[in-house]
Amino acid sequence: MYYRAKHDLPKRRVSANELFTIFCEKSKQDASLYRVDWIRQLISSLEDTQVSVHVAAWHALDVFVKSLPKDELEPLVVPLRRSIETTGSPGQYVPGFSLPKGVSPTIPIIIAGLTTGTNEQREQAAYAIGDLVERTEENALKPFVVPFTGPLIRVITQATTYPPAVKTAILSALTSMLERIPAFVKPFFPQLQRTFIKSASDPSSVIVRSKAAQALGFLMRNQPRVDPVITELIMGAKSSEEGIASSLVLSLANVVKNSHENVGEKAKGTCVGLVLDAFKGNYDGDISHFDIGVNVT
Repeated sequence: MYYRAKHDLPKRRVSANELFTIFCEKSKQDASLYRVDWIRQLISSLEDTQVSVHVAAWHALDVFVKSLPKDELEPLVVPLRRSIETTGSPGQYVPGFSLPKGVSPTIPIIIAGLTTGTNEQREQAAYAIGDLVERTEENALKPFVVPFTGPLIRVITQATTYPPAVKTAILSALTSMLERIPAFVKPFFPQLQRTFIKSASDPSSVIVRSKAAQALGFLMRNQPRVDPVITELIMGAKSSEEGIASSLVLSLANVVKNSHENVGEKAKGTCVGLVLDAFKGNYDGDISHFDIGVNVT
């Protein structure tokens, strides 16, 4: 059945997926040893150009995941993410993901990994969300924005300290969503703004801070009120130790670069003041030509 799903003839690939669907619905046999193999096979089949094949594969995947005990989903997170990563490519829609409810079979596994998994599983679950966002037609993603975005924010803002790799993966996924589907993420903008600013001063990792700076820049593309964020970043930069201050200045640069038309005159002046302070005592010339993303002259 497994090897038949790889057959050259589309009708045999369809029949293999249909047979596996029946097996998942009816069989009581322990097939846990083959779960990873079928995850890989069914996800890759969603890329099949034959509509009958990727539809049958999607149905098989949906029934398969629903047949699994909820407390046994976490071990499938890593193979699921690896399979998604190697299916299609960023910016190239995978036909099976872009079906109505195309992403839905992956949600129980991803959310289990993100909320109750190990640190590695949390990391890979977050990256899986980003991979799906980059491979799924925008309107097909719309029903899943809340199921994905809410847990991502909750995990990264929990009091529990997660390693930088987990935080970076979550910020990466959120950045992909802001790049690809900002209109659908709009209800989360206030939470995302607080999350990114806090992460931009995370003492655990410069990589986390840099990723947060990038994410904040993308968020500000879609925010009309930028000045309060600029003020907060400048105050943070002035009151923080050197490493974190540098990251907050990087965040400021990303904000100004992505929203310069919405930056008020007073905020521009404050940015210039920050530059003057940085060069005070080290540079005696005219700084009006420095490009910080706003017209300072």
